[in-house]
Amino acid sequence: MKTKLRDTRFKSAIPRVGQLFSRAACLGAVIAICSSASAQNLFVSGRGDRGGEIFKFTWDARESIFASGLYKPWDLAFDSAGNLFFVDYVILPEGGGEVGSNAAVYKITPNGMVTIFASRLGYPSYLATDRTGNVFVADHENGVIYKYKPTGSRTTFASGLRHPVGMAFNRAGDLFVINNSIGNIGLGSIYVYKPNGSRTAFAVLQPSDRPADLAFDRMGNLLMADLGGNIYKYDVITLRPNVRTIFGSVPGSAQSLACDSAGNLLVVDAGEVNGSAAYPNAIYKFTQRGLRSGFALGSTQGEIFACLAFEPMPPAGSQ
Repeated sequence: MKTKLRDTRFKSAIPRVGQLFSRAACLGAVIAICSSASAQNLFVSGRGDRGGEIFKFTWDARESIFASGLYKPWDLAFDSAGNLFFVDYVILPEGGGEVGSNAAVYKITPNGMVTIFASRLGYPSYLATDRTGNVFVADHENGVIYKYKPTGSRTTFASGLRHPVGMAFNRAGDLFVINNSIGNIGLGSIYVYKPNGSRTAFAVLQPSDRPADLAFDRMGNLLMADLGGNIYKYDVITLRPNVRTIFGSVPGSAQSLACDSAGNLLVVDAGEVNGSAAYPNAIYKFTQRGLRSGFALGSTQGEIFACLAFEPMPPAGSQ
């Protein structure tokens, strides 16, 4: 499958939707963008007028198309070297699409080279990278977490899960994973895996939970997105794993989380579950204190946002 990368471009400003969302883009000559040292670019998988796409947002919500010509891109993750990994389908030559284990992990290097990094995975799959550049893939359908070295060699890191749906590393290098119980008897859990693969239970979820993603905030607290709309916070610092609070909420369904280096939380709201236009697909921004504002509205240009990830900060002195 051929992936097409586009240069960064801007289009004419889009009017505000209410007073909550603002976005800007421009058409014309390619221009260089110089971002401040404290700002990070946000990358978002989804669908647009060219089918499957990856959108790029600057800190002030200026949008461009980073990659197009994709099928149905899902989770995203960056490694410390700036390589972007994302999940999508591999379309078989005979026309088979969403059949069997056709999901793959693609890699886009900082210079724009696109390759298939891993294949024959169940869709959807979820991604996380550790500090040494290993890529962890949670195969939702098969209940397995694979570990890929930067060279692409694979080992099975964990197995026996029901439906892993989100992963995040803490500062100590421990991997936190949601084990979803949808369609099974019993409650969902959040597990913690040490680098050697040993596992402990961190928290037992509520029967009404519909977990979707995990992220750590700047203080080291664990955040969990729930498709019911809430973002829950587990205070890891005080070691009270089963005590949580509601950090914030979105009108529809909290589907994907990412925290920037300044402590802001970005959340993809999948919208109304039953398809109603009352709660549109959108991206919201939360401050460290939980104050919410609109960042981008998918329906403004007929886009659908799925998952997001922040580009790593450049090394000091590189700009």
